Amino acid sequence: MRLARLLIAPALVLASSLAAAARPTIAVLPFTVDKQVVVATANVVITGIAEGQTSVLTDELVHQLVASRKFDVLERRRVDDLITEKQFQESDYASPDEAPKIAKLLGADYFVLGRIDDATFATSQKAIPYSSQVTVQQEARLKVYLRIVDARTGRIVAAEKINQEATLRLPGKNDKKGETIGSKLVATAAATMVSRITDSVFPLRVARVEGRALYLNRGEESSGLKVGDMLVVLSQGAEIIDSDTRESLGHTEEEVARARVTGVQARFVKAELDGEGTVQSGMLVRKAEAAPATPAAPAVDAPTGPRW
Repeated sequence: MRLARLLIAPALVLASSLAAAARPTIAVLPFTVDKQVVVATANVVITGIAEGQTSVLTDELVHQLVASRKFDVLERRRVDDLITEKQFQESDYASPDEAPKIAKLLGADYFVLGRIDDATFATSQKAIPYSSQVTVQQEARLKVYLRIVDARTGRIVAAEKINQEATLRLPGKNDKKGETIGSKLVATAAATMVSRITDSVFPLRVARVEGRALYLNRGEESSGLKVGDMLVVLSQGAEIIDSDTRESLGHTEEEVARARVTGVQARFVKAELDGEGTVQSGMLVRKAEAAPATPAAPAVDAPTGPRW
């Protein structure tokens, strides 16, 4: 028994090391902001160039990427120090020539580049019927352009435009303590970005099948899923190659089943098959698109007089 334990222990250490090595290293470069954008701090709205304010979004994104446990995330200070020391410009980040150099210096596999293009904030008041009280509702919208770059080749893996909205009602019994419209907008925008980044590097897949229960390889912080969401399970087919560039354009896909989310844990999501279908581990999973609303039937004028 003792010999078995001695043999198992190194094996477990090796397996752990291999699992850790399998995680790609990602660096979040400082977000930039358009000159005309309006940026919110926790308590203040600032107009104009506000590079310092973008660090709030950058830091939140780094925090949520670490929480996803899918990446080894480089420390923000290390990234900033390198950019300052080497005097890299924003245009260098995604340059096919410069990206591999930065990657070698940082030891990163992927870069995340973000630019805040637009932000709007509004406040409205509404009287509560039959009382002297009023509620204050704050609304915020943020538009961010996001790029994920394979730092080893300089190739843009994904380019996303994210339109994020947030609403905060004051006073609110269910609001988080100390939450502001700015902090809520940043947190939700970062969660959306983590989901898009993870989708680009680690597509959402079925990790385990137990009867009609499916366990997915992403959790609360990185999946963007909630209980009740409908999912589409897909099988992948042949790879499609561009005849001119020889670049892979992806694979053919076929829907094999649908499932509904029944539980969201820190590191995985549980779903239940909705209908029939044969699902295997490794199959792709995507959130089903919402069905278009059924138009209401035209109103029919009912007779107002007595019916004889």
